[in-house]
Amino acid sequence: MADVEAYDISDERIDLGSRVTLPKSWHARVSGEQDVPGTITVRVEWDAALGRTAVVFAALEREGEGVDITSQMLREVRTHWIMARSAIEVVTVDVSAEGEGGLDRIPVQEFLGRMLAAREREPLESLHAAIAVYRVATAISFPPLKLVADTLQISQSTATRLMKSARDAGLAPEVRIQEPRRAPAFDPYNPGRRYDPSAPHAGPSQPGGPSIGL
Repeated sequence: MADVEAYDISDERIDLGSRVTLPKSWHARVSGEQDVPGTITVRVEWDAALGRTAVVFAALEREGEGVDITSQMLREVRTHWIMARSAIEVVTVDVSAEGEGGLDRIPVQEFLGRMLAAREREPLESLHAAIAVYRVATAISFPPLKLVADTLQISQSTATRLMKSARDAGLAPEVRIQEPRRAPAFDPYNPGRRYDPSAPHAGPSQPGGPSIGL
C-alpha cells in the first residue's frame, strides 16, 4: 500500500467558504506505489484560474541502483490521486464548538464523518450542509456532486437540485453542475482504502453533526 506524506505546508490558507480552508500550497511524498520502484514527490498549489488545486511539479526518484526510470514508470504515477489523497491531510473545517461557543478546527475526515452520521436535517440545514460538503470536495479534488450525494445519503439527482438551488440563490456561485472528473481511488471517509460509501466509517462521529454556517 502506498504511503502518503504531506509536508512543507504553506501557512497561508485559501478560504473556500463554509469555513472550509486549505493551504495555498504543499508537497506530498509517496513511497510504496505499485509498479513504481521509487519515491514520488509532487507540489500542489491552489490555482485561482482553475478554481481548484493543481499539481505544478512532479518528480520520481529511483529507489537504488539497478533501476532505470522509464516512460512506462512515469505513466504509472497517479498525480491526481496523490493530490487528492494528500489533501485529506491538510484540509480543515471550522465547526461550532460545544460549551462556551467559538469554533473548533477539525480535519476534513472528521467533518465528513460527522456529516455522514447526521440525520433528519431541516431543509435549510440540508442546503447549508450540501454547500459545505461541496466545498470540501473542491478542496480535496473529489467529484463534488458525488460526495454531496454519498455524504448526505441522498440521490445524485437530489444533490444536483440542492446545489443548483444554492447557486441560483447566490449562496454558492462557484457551483458547477457537471462533474469535472472521476473519483480518485481512495475513500475520503477512510483514507487508505478504496472508495466505498457503504463501508463503516472508521473515524470519530457525533450524533446530529456540527452546526454549519456560511
